[in-house]
Amino acid sequence: MTCDVIPVDRSIYESLQTELAQLRQVVKERKEPQISQPLSHNYRQISLFIEYTPAAIAIFDKQMRYLSASRRWREDYRLGDRELIGHCHYDIFPHLPQSWQEIHQRCLAGAVEHCEEDRIYHTDGSIDWLKWEIHPWYQDDGEIGGIIIFTEVITNRKCAEMALAESERRLRDIANNLPGAIFQFTNSHGTWRVDYISDFIYELAGITTSEIIEDLDNFFALIHPEDVDCCLASINHAITQNVPWKYEGRLIKPNGEIRWWQGESTPTKNEQGEMIFCGVLLDITARKQAEISLRELNEELEVKVQERTIALHQSEARLKRLADNVPGMLYEFRLASDGTTSFPYASSGCRDIIGIEPEQIQADGSLIYNYIHPQDIPKIQSAMSLSAQTLENYQSEWRIKTTTGERKSVKAVARPEPQPDGAIIWYGCLFDISEQQAALRDRKQALAKLKEQEEFLRTIYEGVPQIIFVVDVMENGELRYASWNSSAEIASGISQAEIAGKTLEYFHGEVEAKEVSQRYQRCIDSETSISYEEFLTINNQSSWWITTLNPLKNREGQVYRIVGTTLDITGRKKSEQALQESQHFIQRIADSSPNLLYIFDLEEKRNVYANQELYKFLGYSQTDFENMGENLIPNVTYKDDLPKVLDHWQKLTTIADGEIVEIEYRMQKANGELCWLYSRDTVFNRNNNGQVKQILGVSADITERKQAEILLQQQATSLQNALSDLKRTQIQLIHSEKMSSLGNMVAGVAHEINNPVNFIHGNLSPASEYIEDILRLLDLYAEHFPEPPLEIQEEIEAIDLDFLKVDLMKLVKSMRIGTDRIREIVISLRNFSRLDEAEVKEVNIHEGIDSTLMILHNRLKSKPNHPEIAVIRNYATLPLIECYPGQLNQVFMNILSNAIDALEDPRLGNKSREIHITTELVNHDTISIRIADNGIGISEEIISKLFDPFFTTKDVGKGTGLGLSISYQIIVDRHQGKLSCHSLPDGGAEFVIEIPILQTQPQKLATANKS
Repeated sequence: MTCDVIPVDRSIYESLQTELAQLRQVVKERKEPQISQPLSHNYRQISLFIEYTPAAIAIFDKQMRYLSASRRWREDYRLGDRELIGHCHYDIFPHLPQSWQEIHQRCLAGAVEHCEEDRIYHTDGSIDWLKWEIHPWYQDDGEIGGIIIFTEVITNRKCAEMALAESERRLRDIANNLPGAIFQFTNSHGTWRVDYISDFIYELAGITTSEIIEDLDNFFALIHPEDVDCCLASINHAITQNVPWKYEGRLIKPNGEIRWWQGESTPTKNEQGEMIFCGVLLDITARKQAEISLRELNEELEVKVQERTIALHQSEARLKRLADNVPGMLYEFRLASDGTTSFPYASSGCRDIIGIEPEQIQADGSLIYNYIHPQDIPKIQSAMSLSAQTLENYQSEWRIKTTTGERKSVKAVARPEPQPDGAIIWYGCLFDISEQQAALRDRKQALAKLKEQEEFLRTIYEGVPQIIFVVDVMENGELRYASWNSSAEIASGISQAEIAGKTLEYFHGEVEAKEVSQRYQRCIDSETSISYEEFLTINNQSSWWITTLNPLKNREGQVYRIVGTTLDITGRKKSEQALQESQHFIQRIADSSPNLLYIFDLEEKRNVYANQELYKFLGYSQTDFENMGENLIPNVTYKDDLPKVLDHWQKLTTIADGEIVEIEYRMQKANGELCWLYSRDTVFNRNNNGQVKQILGVSADITERKQAEILLQQQATSLQNALSDLKRTQIQLIHSEKMSSLGNMVAGVAHEINNPVNFIHGNLSPASEYIEDILRLLDLYAEHFPEPPLEIQEEIEAIDLDFLKVDLMKLVKSMRIGTDRIREIVISLRNFSRLDEAEVKEVNIHEGIDSTLMILHNRLKSKPNHPEIAVIRNYATLPLIECYPGQLNQVFMNILSNAIDALEDPRLGNKSREIHITTELVNHDTISIRIADNGIGISEEIISKLFDPFFTTKDVGKGTGLGLSISYQIIVDRHQGKLSCHSLPDGGAEFVIEIPILQTQPQKLATANKS
């Protein structure tokens, strides 16, 4: 399908675009009459756009150094992550042909170069085809700054074109040298496609190759009605059985002539499962006529006829596939003499266009009118009636609505042929032109928009207060004014009609006109826009103007007109002069100050001003500050103080004018030296929204003061650490001496108790035996002398002998239990004191816990003011532990005593008191001991101070605050373990002790040395 394009004069279009750009610049200058600021933000946006655009784009300066390059550029030229910015293009591609360098130089001179197809040779020997275009880009002063190269790799397309051309040439050679119509049909899962058929088909069937390719049904429609079923059966047999196809039959050409044809093909299946029929269709009419008249021809001639018949069948099949796959719908429309209409033939394209099957149209020709827009039916019938009367080709366009509801625009082209019976048959094709119609609507909208834009530009031209003028460049090089806007009329007092056609001397005079002419000539020679400031005399008054000249080119590329804009900047010039004088005065004051003065822009995050003392102090130049831009503060501020500086900036955005905010921070000089600064900042400038834009600050060097403060702080910290170590050592000495005395006393008491108890316990066994013997003897006496004397009976009754015999044995048993209890207490005292175990030993940790509980047994018993405290042991199977037993028992004593103290709190009321002791093996080298109570718990604030020396929550006289501190040192320092405490969710507190099973040898030696 083609697209109807309405041509537009390129010079007119470019002129309008140029004027639009110029006028936009004028409006911008009007809105921003002050000195333009650096467009670094726009540059970053452009760089990001080029970086991520999907096209291959690169920007170079005049030395062909990379300024920017897109990712597609790196991919197409296989540059990977190689650094490009700042490197010369010829260094990146050292083997670049001289012809490319010549093209680059022409573009740097102002030319625009492009090429639709070009080759590029890679270093690995491979070749790529390129489509490229090169444009120069211009700086603000109108000078060429470099070039922009746009490229597109078209290797795949070029290779496909060459392969297609070679294939077509080979196929044409084959077709032109074969006596028949060669073809290739493809059956794709029941759908026929005509890939190719040679021109011989016209001689055979009377229809062109294009008609068959458009719709294979055009060929099938010519098959003799008596032969259609047989032909289709032969094709289906070849497809289903995958056998060669051969067929011969009759065709009825469009002129009514009957021809015999023969087709032959060997079907093959491709990887997609499609059946490919490649073969030939032969005209065997002469042979068939000879068969009718000369049936007695020899067998050899008959075989040849059959072969040609098979070829003809193959041609027919290919014709059908061509017709089925042609874009659009091929059809045969019949208008009978009685006015009835029908479709003798319709190709499968009607499915794509209308959404119905060909058989439906062939069965009912009027069905197609159901899908045509009602307003278009009269137009279609009128065009058909005219074609029937004149026998001229039929052509019409109309709108349809498909079975799926889709709306389309279609176009029909057909050729009428009268029939012997008075009917007329149109052979034609129906195309989908929806896309063409949409394109036409877009073009109309574009023209309307262009016209609207022209009106808009004209409004701006006449309405802006800036002066806009047009100068014509005559063929002899002379310059004459063509026109200027109303603002120029007001400023000069000369109307547009008067100035038209006048020379420069007419307005400027001889002297001034010569200078103005030189500037105009420079614009013409450079063929680019230029801007400059000029001092002119208008109406006998001298004034300053800033003028921009833009050249316009004709079709031949010659400058034929200059459009200029100018703005009166006399007031600005006077302001600049006054500002320069004021700035010079302030600069001298600032440079003579011993302090560091600066102005910083918080929005742009860059330094606006700094006096010489600041540059001298930090060791940077003004250029260094400008190059660092928004990275200045992150580069020169010490990294640990950068968050403080950012918070300081945030605080400055909220203060009032005149308010001062102070800060002390560190900065890094150019030589790497750190220095301390004390700064006082205030608001210097605000933006249009009232937000703080710039701050004014004064800084002083306080490095020496800070160094002195740091030294004093370090000394104070050292003294504090020494005092803490001294206190800790003193506590340890006092506690060690206390525990040593207590251990000696406990050991002595245990020893003194142990001797008499052992004496009593050792005599209880024989005493028990003696008493049993005496009682047995009394029983014998009673047995042999049942009636003792009266005096003995009275004594027996007085002493209640039966009771004495029973109670005496109970008394002995009670004495044994008492001595056993005393012995257990003695053993517990000895285990707790461990005077014979001052070094690391392997012990059963459960014995130490049990000994401690034995000593505390009296506190666990029920008393009038609180109930009994239950101890629940959850002991795991643990190995022997290397530890200092006496010290570890001391830890158990301190923690269990504190637990008992907590459970004696009257706030618990009648709540049951419990202590849970749990031991377990952690990993394979550590044991854990958990001692938990169900008291009121400990707050987080107290837990953080729990192990500090002298910290206690008990009343005065009830605790020293050393128990847990010493316990912590015993577990952590002596045993390299962990001691922690946390409150339980349901009340109470839990102490967790973790110590290693084995003590390391260096730790044993270190601990022994401390001891």
